[in-house]
Amino acid sequence: MVITMKRLLFFVFCLCSMESSWAEIYYAGGVHRVGDNYYEEFWYDERRSDDVRVELKRWSTTPDTLFVPAVIDWYGKKAYVDRVDNGFFLYADNLKAVIVDADNRLLSGRDGVLFSKDGTQLLGWPKAKAGTITISKDMRLDYSLLQDRPLLTGIEVDETNTWFRSHDGVLFTKDGTQLLVCPAGKVGSYSMPQGVTTIVESAFQGCSLLSELYLPETVCEFGRAAFQGCSQMCRINIPEGVESLPSELFAQCKLLETLEIPSTVNYMGENVFWDCNSLKTFNIPASVTTMEYNALWYDYGTTDVQVDEANPSFKSIDGIVYTKDGTQLIHCPCGRMGTVTIAESTTKLDHSFFCCEKLKEVIIPASVETIGEATFSDCYSLRSIYTQREEPVSGKVWVFWPSENDFWLPSKCTIYVPRGCKAKYQRQDDNNWWSNFRIEEYDATGISDSVTDADNPVVSRYTLDGKPATGRKGLQIIRRKDGAVKLLPCGGWR
Repeated sequence: MVITMKRLLFFVFCLCSMESSWAEIYYAGGVHRVGDNYYEEFWYDERRSDDVRVELKRWSTTPDTLFVPAVIDWYGKKAYVDRVDNGFFLYADNLKAVIVDADNRLLSGRDGVLFSKDGTQLLGWPKAKAGTITISKDMRLDYSLLQDRPLLTGIEVDETNTWFRSHDGVLFTKDGTQLLVCPAGKVGSYSMPQGVTTIVESAFQGCSLLSELYLPETVCEFGRAAFQGCSQMCRINIPEGVESLPSELFAQCKLLETLEIPSTVNYMGENVFWDCNSLKTFNIPASVTTMEYNALWYDYGTTDVQVDEANPSFKSIDGIVYTKDGTQLIHCPCGRMGTVTIAESTTKLDHSFFCCEKLKEVIIPASVETIGEATFSDCYSLRSIYTQREEPVSGKVWVFWPSENDFWLPSKCTIYVPRGCKAKYQRQDDNNWWSNFRIEEYDATGISDSVTDADNPVVSRYTLDGKPATGRKGLQIIRRKDGAVKLLPCGGWR
């Protein structure tokens, strides 16, 4: 019955495609055994030749050798295996070699690598295959097939090749302006030659053995995730002239300690510093006027972000990024620990403390009117939220979305509200997410001007009995550089 339905669907599809010279059927086929492996296929029908063409999509196990047959039996009909899905080479970490039946009409296997029948087009490099590759005079390839191959140590190119060239085992376009692939098995430091203008998407992805990269001043463009996974890289320079830091550019560069963003950069994409655990601080120049809302997410090692005072769009208060007018807290560095006091000019929080896993306490001023989606998501250590608002800010539990680990947060975190306001915060309401928490009252009288001013820092702290404060818990009397004395919350109240 299943086969009959498939044939019926195929017949209907062909009727709907009479104007085209051939049709492709994109529903999954059956599972077939070829030798020791089981393959699942998509299948195609060329109406002009009456051939059934099969693309190998995946197998049920992960052997170290992939055998590609010439034909398979497709429900009693001969089906030609004409393509192998790139997923074999992207996700099969154990795959070391590809062997192709000599009778296959379009594919061939050479030294364990998948090629076109005539050997002029590289179609797949197994992820666990070690060694180097030489691109011959007439060879063409999708260069992404050589990216993120951890055991590939070098790429050489015949000097007469029309499309590519190599430098120190790294692949470039023929004119040398675009760096396409740095083999993921390359070790040590690498200096790019002059004339390179573009480092394409994922060019250095997975180069976990590189320690230093030196870029010439001609480089002016990076592709997405260009350096993702360079986990041992401790140094890289960004030349003047670069205008964009695209998404995930330095993702998982775990040992990168310092980075100078040039004054020509005007845009920062998503998750630029994702998992840069050693990058404690960095400066955003005045030229950066646009950042994606999640540009700085997952910067787990960062505790301080400074913004040039001349920046027209953003500013930094106590190492935290706000909009220039101070009304929205854009990003609290994910490495921030202890207590954060939000600036009193703030009216909106939205994803502001996302993934601040070490943060324990947050003090919200009365000025905050909006607390948006995922504001405190993944704040696993958060134990106290102090709000100076007498009326609760409306919102949903999505404030702690999306991590499933956040569902236990209400049982761990206490909301401290101004004295006399507890009943308002406990009111059961679909828009009152505060009612999910344990709520206590505190005396907020005299609490004001709670932002650390870089030009007017705190010079001394005292407990309420007049003794020098040794920590930052409870109400404290603080004195600033200009002599002003204030009573401020510094966490705790236990």
